[in-house]
Amino acid sequence: MSYNSKILLFVLCLFVISNKLVATPKLNTTPRLFLTQIDSLIKQKNISNDMTQLELLILYNDAIAQKHPDSIKIFKNLAILNADLDQPEDALLFTEKYIENSLDFSILNDRAYDVISNTEEYKYLNRRYLFKVTPLVFMYFYAALIGFFFMIIINFTKGTNKNAKIFIGSFVGIHSLFILEFVLYMSNIQYEFPHTYRMSSAFSLLYGPLLYFYFKSITQNYKFRTIDALHFLPTLALLIFLFPIYSLSSQEKIKMILSIYTPYKSHGTIIFISKTVSLIIYAFFIGKLKFRKQKNDSYNNSNLQPQDKWRRTIYRIHIVYIVSYLIYGISAFGALGDISSFIYHAQIGVMAMMIIYLAFMAYVRPSIFENALLKQEELLEKYQKSGLTNALSQELKENLIKLFVEDKIYKENNISLEILSKRLNTTRHNTSQIINEHFNMNFFELINKFRIREAISILKEDIYGSLNIIDIAYEVGYNNKVTFNKAFKKETSLTPSEFINVQLKKNIHE
Repeated sequence: MSYNSKILLFVLCLFVISNKLVATPKLNTTPRLFLTQIDSLIKQKNISNDMTQLELLILYNDAIAQKHPDSIKIFKNLAILNADLDQPEDALLFTEKYIENSLDFSILNDRAYDVISNTEEYKYLNRRYLFKVTPLVFMYFYAALIGFFFMIIINFTKGTNKNAKIFIGSFVGIHSLFILEFVLYMSNIQYEFPHTYRMSSAFSLLYGPLLYFYFKSITQNYKFRTIDALHFLPTLALLIFLFPIYSLSSQEKIKMILSIYTPYKSHGTIIFISKTVSLIIYAFFIGKLKFRKQKNDSYNNSNLQPQDKWRRTIYRIHIVYIVSYLIYGISAFGALGDISSFIYHAQIGVMAMMIIYLAFMAYVRPSIFENALLKQEELLEKYQKSGLTNALSQELKENLIKLFVEDKIYKENNISLEILSKRLNTTRHNTSQIINEHFNMNFFELINKFRIREAISILKEDIYGSLNIIDIAYEVGYNNKVTFNKAFKKETSLTPSEFINVQLKKNIHE
């Protein structure tokens, strides 16, 4: 008998003597499986003694027949033994059996697994049970943190309806919570914090109502009423529906994560259907609000205010999310085959993109979160006693447009409200009122808007990028490069240099 076979026989004898080498009904196997395994071990270790093979077979058969209470230990011992003997398939089989029965993931830290560390079986075990961080998981986690930060910071912005801040902040917050739960699942951290399982599911029916009331607040200056709380009753019903899951023990939740305990298998389908219906209904309501506002808007799409442009963008992103979520739900039933994982990542990616977009706009253009209707009401109240008639107001507006469009008065680097008023042959107060009422901005914002438009036009015509930025700044009316750069980035979200690079790349491709 060889040295290796003696060691193997000694180890297996210890298992029997200690009454720990036993099987469990959950193994659901036969002596034939063990006979095959023994043959592979004998072949691997060059064990040729017939008596040894017989002895090993008897040991395994006895272990199967005895069914001792500590049968879980046999899975651990066999998993480690097979890993050490470089039997990855058998190691995978018994490792999963042990983990499913014990929920002990630390077995994978045993040095025996170093032998099979390069095999596909071990890589599978690593992916499924051990902590991991991929670039995609990190990106999702970063987006979730940005979302929570935005949810807090938005409440400190000025000039915004209080309810609107709560609605948009909460809307971003539940998206971030969903992404965070996905991160915990993807990184396997959820095994350490099993009570985070389905923590975002209770808020699945809040996406639509929160966005709807946000749009309603900013487009109609709508005040939330007590009766509007009825929109949140489905969420309360869903919370009650999910309470049995939330009340489970941590071990039961881990088993649900591993899909080895599925008492509430239909809950996922019910959540998907109810969430999809809710998203579609409220997207329709939001679309009606958006369409009504555009219909009543006196400007065409090219003259939309920044607030309107970003709201239109966020609505479109929300529609894309609905579509991706619907496709994901279909793929979850196996209708789309192997692309299910890609679809799931797609909807998470849309969520992350929306959160990053909102945070970026809050940083670059915080004014977009201001309530335009509130500003207009304040302006009307401010100017209602000015005595400026509608006819005179319209005449001054037309003259003002002529000065800017035809005479390009904004190019004068010494232009001021006083000079503009003299050119209009009216008072400073009237000029300020005309700009605020008809253009929804102040004098400096109007000047900068026309100057930057002029600068953009010049840069687009300079297809070779031969012009100097400072020359363009002087040309459109600025006295220095710093002020020009700041105004340009505020209007376009790019510096002049970045804009030039984008244009040059575009010209090359064309």
